[in-house]
Amino acid sequence: MALVSGCRRGADDEGGRGAASASASAASQAEGAEGAQAEPPADTGRYARSLEQQLDLVPPDGDGFLVVRDLRPLVAQARIVEALMAGPLRRAIPALAELGGGTGEQRLAELAQARELLGLVLTGIEGAGIELESGLVVALTQAGPIVAFAATDIDKVLALAALVSEAGELGDACRKLDAGASWHACSLAGPEALAGYAPAGQGRALAERLRARVGLGEGTDELAAVNVALSLADATRPVDAVLRTDPELWELSVPLATARAEADEAPLLEVGPPTALRSWVPGTSFVWGRIDPAVVDARALGLDQLDASLLSGELFFGVHDEPDGLLVQLGTRDEERAIAGVEAMTKLLPAGDMEPAELPGLRLSFDRARLDIDGRSLPSIGVVAGGEAGAGWARGFGLEARGRLWAAGDYLSLAVGKSQAIPAALADQAGAGPSKAALATLPASLADALAGGEVGFVANLVLDHWQAPPSTEELEALLLGLGPETKSASPSIFAAFDVLAPWSTLALWARRATPASAWSLSLSLVPFTAPAGVGAEERAAVEAALAKALAGADAGAEQAYRELAARFADSVHASRYRARAGEAPRHHAAVGSLELGLLAAFVVPIIERQLQPPASSEAPAQTQSILAAALTARQQAGRCRPLVGKAGPTPPLNVSCLTAAGGRCQPSEDLDAPDGEGRYPLTAWTEDPLWGAIDYKMASGTSHRAHYSLEIVSRGGGCEIAVLAEVELEPGTYATYRRAATVERDETTALIPLEIGTRSE
Repeated sequence: MALVSGCRRGADDEGGRGAASASASAASQAEGAEGAQAEPPADTGRYARSLEQQLDLVPPDGDGFLVVRDLRPLVAQARIVEALMAGPLRRAIPALAELGGGTGEQRLAELAQARELLGLVLTGIEGAGIELESGLVVALTQAGPIVAFAATDIDKVLALAALVSEAGELGDACRKLDAGASWHACSLAGPEALAGYAPAGQGRALAERLRARVGLGEGTDELAAVNVALSLADATRPVDAVLRTDPELWELSVPLATARAEADEAPLLEVGPPTALRSWVPGTSFVWGRIDPAVVDARALGLDQLDASLLSGELFFGVHDEPDGLLVQLGTRDEERAIAGVEAMTKLLPAGDMEPAELPGLRLSFDRARLDIDGRSLPSIGVVAGGEAGAGWARGFGLEARGRLWAAGDYLSLAVGKSQAIPAALADQAGAGPSKAALATLPASLADALAGGEVGFVANLVLDHWQAPPSTEELEALLLGLGPETKSASPSIFAAFDVLAPWSTLALWARRATPASAWSLSLSLVPFTAPAGVGAEERAAVEAALAKALAGADAGAEQAYRELAARFADSVHASRYRARAGEAPRHHAAVGSLELGLLAAFVVPIIERQLQPPASSEAPAQTQSILAAALTARQQAGRCRPLVGKAGPTPPLNVSCLTAAGGRCQPSEDLDAPDGEGRYPLTAWTEDPLWGAIDYKMASGTSHRAHYSLEIVSRGGGCEIAVLAEVELEPGTYATYRRAATVERDETTALIPLEIGTRSE
């Protein structure tokens, strides 16, 4: 099998224009989309400014920021979205609406309006005189957001902003920065907000904080590849994300909380060598991971006869070729015990066929045939799916409707398809994981992490298969059990898959760079383009085929993909072309559909919990207010010594805000405020002299989630002022927010970036 092209860092400029050029061509064919195509940067290491330089522009009170080092890739992708809205989405909406008995006219009108607005915005950005290659910085300050950017003509930018803003004239709310003659800072909150803005010059500290939070490796150049960085402080959970926009790889990475509540040291996932990926067929979808054996429940897997301690935690789901089939493997610690477990399960098989009531039309037949592997006779369990359901499954997936379970080597395996021949083929495999050639078909970041044993989970989904028109057999299998009215509309429904035409593969993976690093979750998206190194003829053919797909030339696109597969049969990208032309084995596409089901059942709930909106931004705001009050008191006192001391936690930690109504504490003038309801005497803010010295207290009746502390210590001839907020997440576990500043004898003041962490009692 020919290998799918991998993605490599440092692609040249020519290699980065395939998808963008195709989208521009398609946009001109699909309802005449307008606008110049923005060129993405050629090399992730050659941005106009470093990430640290951009972060230097964040002010001291900037609790959140959005940094873009180069706007051109974002504009290019927005043009692709514009083409999708004009073509595939416009064609898919009526077919999808038909399922609900409607026409989709309202949705089509909304889509047209959205596309028109997007086109206007993009045209405005491209013509406003903004230096797209220099990027921008959005800093969220206490006074309001500040936007810093480079522009050759600030008047054009202000004119554009006036059209989309209700703030009116913005000239007084913008000024030049010392960072360069063309760099400006503007505030929609007005001139007053801008007057207090000053870059903190703490880019290195902010970059290091971002690296640690997202879980990027120490001592690496991974931040150098980042184009977009986002960081938002919050009282219950910070939000951090980085995005790389290489011509051949778009990759979003965010922190991933995988620890069990009772023990942060015992994550659900483990990192290690991807040994089972030696069974992976390059160019196909797969799921691989290592689950902490302590949380593996064999009974939950339907393997009641196996001791949970037998499973190592490694798992793999993918396809097998020659002989063809689908394969599931679970790692085991002891081959003989695993074989004995399978032997025990064979004794529990029913004597005759089964017809499950919950699956009408399905008949299951079982056998206890033994397997001859490496000269040994091993027990196995076979099952054949018959009836209408079994026959439909076989037609749709292109595989025999039979499976087999057995144990050999380090794995308990289940094969579906030519399951009698697959065990012997697996026994002949060697190696401790995927070959270098196989890893080269994956995004470079994922391949490097897998090779380094840093990955705990990966779901790789090949999107190319879904660009091929489904066969009659596939439609019958996929729509089995649906009414004739739905089946009649089914060919049109698959127009929705054209929306995925600009992209080839999508990978979702969890990583831990070092034992001390945070877990990160990455979403890697590989565009359908001709990467660096291919000839001009192949590049042009790829761009033309994608343009036809986006413009709605269904038959033309299919023929173009067939020509790609025929003309460039020896290309390392040939498997992509065959998949889009419908010439790949049917079970290669089927595994992707099953993989989506697995992701929906197990991964999506985890992501939803991770990305649910934070509850409050109280702690960052209040710590900033307390620090500002302390700095004012220090300035008025003229020296640090009168303020040295400690106050808080206020309220005391034995007053639980978590268990109170709404999860909030509330100070009360009632000295006998009841315990256990989050209420506490207002005098708690006056009993500590330091609170009074800086003239800070909560107002009566003000509800809040955090416990606050203030400490001022001498340092040389000056002092350090530190404010701490502690928010109880669950009994005994707190999110901590520390904000600090140092004041020297000569009044020089340095602010330390907000530090967010957790602690347990």
